[in-house]
Amino acid sequence: MRANANKREPEIQKFWAENQIYERLSQNNPGEIFILHDGPPYANGSLHIGHALNKILKDIINRFQLLQGRKVRYVPGWDCHGLPIELKVIQNMKAQERAGLTPLTLRHKARDFALKTVQEQSQSFQRYGVWGDWEHPYLTMTPEYEAAQIGVFGQMVLKGYIYRGFKPVYWSPSSKTALAEAELEYPEGHTSRSIYVAFLMTSLAAAVKPALEEFLPDLGVAIWTTTPWTIPANLAVAVNP
Repeated sequence: MRANANKREPEIQKFWAENQIYERLSQNNPGEIFILHDGPPYANGSLHIGHALNKILKDIINRFQLLQGRKVRYVPGWDCHGLPIELKVIQNMKAQERAGLTPLTLRHKARDFALKTVQEQSQSFQRYGVWGDWEHPYLTMTPEYEAAQIGVFGQMVLKGYIYRGFKPVYWSPSSKTALAEAELEYPEGHTSRSIYVAFLMTSLAAAVKPALEEFLPDLGVAIWTTTPWTIPANLAVAVNP
């Protein structure tokens, strides 16, 4: 028996869409609501096997929850900010186009590219057979999303969670901007020198005080790190009990 997937898969997916299978199950199931928050992919190009693995695993979880009778809420999203999209736009431009490029023009081009990529990736994800609210995705570049993020940041400020300080950051001379660690590419053969460091204890919990107090002030916690340049900025040591 041949699966004839090229023909059967589109037919099955058309049946799902026409009969709103996901929508009906997610609304009419008797159980409690189950929400899977989607960590968004970058809208900077075609999908690869990593995207497929990510979305298919999430789809397996959602379908299992639907079979358990829960109301599944799965809203896919896309990260539309950052260097990957801008660099992709610049790579697709001719030299003469880059010469007169302004930051504002680049942002407009990046936005158009991101919207086009979102549509392409959305169609591909649906072709994978992934169920979700594809008609109402979230995009990090929409004014509503940005306003919500500013609102959350404002609440963090009011609660005293935000402070101003110094921190070493990676800098890209070519892009003239700071880089996130995820955007770094280490050269082949690179070796990070590791060190052990002792952090002295400033106080002891009541439960361990009788056993360890005699060792103060020389008592410390040893840590091991491959990023010794971050030591001056460390504020605490986390210990797994």
